[in-house]
Amino acid sequence: MNRKIKNQQKDLPESCVLEISGVSDFGDYMAVTSEPSDNPLNIPIYVVENKRLKPALGMGDKFLANLSKRKDCYMAKPIMRLGNPNIPDEIIYGIVEKKEGKFYLKPSEKKDYMSYLLENDSSFKEGDFVKVALGGSRRFKQARVIKSYGPFALQKAASLLVLDKYDIPHEFPKEVIKDTNILPVLDRKAREDLTNIPLVTIDGDDAKDFDDAVYAMPTPDGFLLIVAIADVSFYVRPFTALDKEAYKRGNSVYLPDRVVPMLPEILCNDLCSLRPKEERAAIACFIDIDKQGNIIQYDFKRAVIKSAARLTYKEVQNALEGKKSANIKEVYVKTIEPVYRAYLALKMAREKRGALNLETNEYKIRFNDKGEVVAIEKEESLESNKMIEEFMIAANVCAAKALGKSKLPTMYRVHEKPLEEKLKDIEPLLHNLHLKLPDINALKPEHFNKILAMCSDGGYNAGVGELILRLQCQAKYSPHNLGHFGLGLTDYAHFTSPIRRYADLLVHRALVKAYKMPEGGDLEDSTSIKTFEETGEHLCVTERRAANAEREMMARYVSDYLLPMIDSDFEVKVSGVSAAGVFAEIESIGAEGLIPMSSLPTDMYVLNESNMSLTGQRYGLSFHFGQKLQARLLEASPITGGLIFKYIDPEEGVSYVEKGGRFFGGYKKVMAQKKALKKEKPEKKAKKKKEKLPKKQRKQKIKDKNKLKQKRKKSNAK
Repeated sequence: MNRKIKNQQKDLPESCVLEISGVSDFGDYMAVTSEPSDNPLNIPIYVVENKRLKPALGMGDKFLANLSKRKDCYMAKPIMRLGNPNIPDEIIYGIVEKKEGKFYLKPSEKKDYMSYLLENDSSFKEGDFVKVALGGSRRFKQARVIKSYGPFALQKAASLLVLDKYDIPHEFPKEVIKDTNILPVLDRKAREDLTNIPLVTIDGDDAKDFDDAVYAMPTPDGFLLIVAIADVSFYVRPFTALDKEAYKRGNSVYLPDRVVPMLPEILCNDLCSLRPKEERAAIACFIDIDKQGNIIQYDFKRAVIKSAARLTYKEVQNALEGKKSANIKEVYVKTIEPVYRAYLALKMAREKRGALNLETNEYKIRFNDKGEVVAIEKEESLESNKMIEEFMIAANVCAAKALGKSKLPTMYRVHEKPLEEKLKDIEPLLHNLHLKLPDINALKPEHFNKILAMCSDGGYNAGVGELILRLQCQAKYSPHNLGHFGLGLTDYAHFTSPIRRYADLLVHRALVKAYKMPEGGDLEDSTSIKTFEETGEHLCVTERRAANAEREMMARYVSDYLLPMIDSDFEVKVSGVSAAGVFAEIESIGAEGLIPMSSLPTDMYVLNESNMSLTGQRYGLSFHFGQKLQARLLEASPITGGLIFKYIDPEEGVSYVEKGGRFFGGYKKVMAQKKALKKEKPEKKAKKKKEKLPKKQRKQKIKDKNKLKQKRKKSNAK
């Protein structure tokens, strides 16, 4: 480069947007500025590798870089990648905060503590709840707002956020609505007439769709059970827009403040809802059981039914206890009494086969007219709930057995034995109880029931049920019949809820085909095991998606409910321990939060994963799974759904030195007072110099010390 060009040359900016344009003779990437005016003389720009950018930059990639000048060129150190359509952005959500004139995102995820600088944009303002795309890698993140939900309000934004985040469809396309206008018309003559049978629906107080009705009557050998399920397969035909949308959704999603149905309202709340005193299409399962609750024979038919009454679990429970409402009196003797007696027989069979006796807690949020949380209640597990559950299980077993004989592709509900590796987690507990589980091949649910019974008798069963539940494999949908370990059954399928589960709809179609029922809607001939394998995987994904969305929304509403109770003390149960600290749960409302490790009393804590405990090595303070203790609520965030607690020591309360080095409460005041009352230290006296020993005496002293050391070594060795 001659002197004239050097004089005309202008320095490039310290940071600049570049694009990979080629490769040098030495194999290094070359780049050009995205704005030609930044480098009018086309000075060579060599790209220095940045291993933090994953995947590595390639031809045509744009990136932001820091430039450093060399003799006849520039070296570019990449900072972040810009807008590569082949590399998807990470999507996160949060609240917009303003600091020193710049906008930052405070993420709504519990585990994300970073704040991200947002690109300036007029589409949002401070306090807005936004959806953000993150580009770049690690600490070099570029945050861009792609959707604003407006000012954050839990009642308005949270559900929409969760539905958006988990990609849950919540609006029906026009094609689906068109399908609902051309639904088939019921032909009563082609069906079994059960309108004179006093079937009843039994559901929760606030249920809107009633998809199952039950009836029972005594027989010489036991009981005849009738379980009638809404005939969804008659209305939702294969390959229609309605069917495709139901498959896409997989299941209904039940959030605390709304329901996202699998099917349009005209079906789930009208035609396929077994309303009292109205004729409805159903598939009826007829089950003969003996007096011990064993299934003798079964049959399936398309039918027309007319529900005799719409009952609730509490209403039935009260009637069983002698408090009959006006609504239940006319069906109590004909229906409820025989249904209850048949349930006792089914219960006997359940106990005999040793089904897993695990009860999980479920919670209900109560809202006022403004959508604000007024109460969180633990739902009761009544005998009437268990009665309907046993009827549904019996019908599901019959469906699975019938389809197994038909050799048609069947969507089973399978639950495998716990993994052998997971069983090691419960070994310390078993050792304390002087128990030992059998080999995995001989393992049965009754072995876990024995552990639960022993823990209950010993009075230390807190958390053991949850621990055993965590050991279990997740139930799934599959065309391969692997049995149901938890229920102790060899054949099981979901038949009883086709309104809200697509798997049940597939079972209905298969039954229609197997029993050659009239009026169509059967399983298509092209269905194969392979297609059912893919469908089963998809339905497992939608099921987990719905569960995660429900859990996340519950956490946000619980945090909102506890917000006015900050600085209140609660009795909590240890629900888990980790390197982050102690997870604590308020059992009465199902609120789970964290007692951070740094806030625990000062000590060196050791995590023992085998018995799920956290123990201080110096002072012996221990936290173990299921333990009950006192804790103070310090933080509640409706945005993230997070809760932070502070451990309350039985003796010192919260006035103890924290592991993180901070001081709280009275301890800090006491230390300050002690420091103030301390007298001034007297002046240090000058130290007297030691007289130096003669050389011979010094040598002798060293010899004596060495002899003493050797004696100690010998005694230690002995």
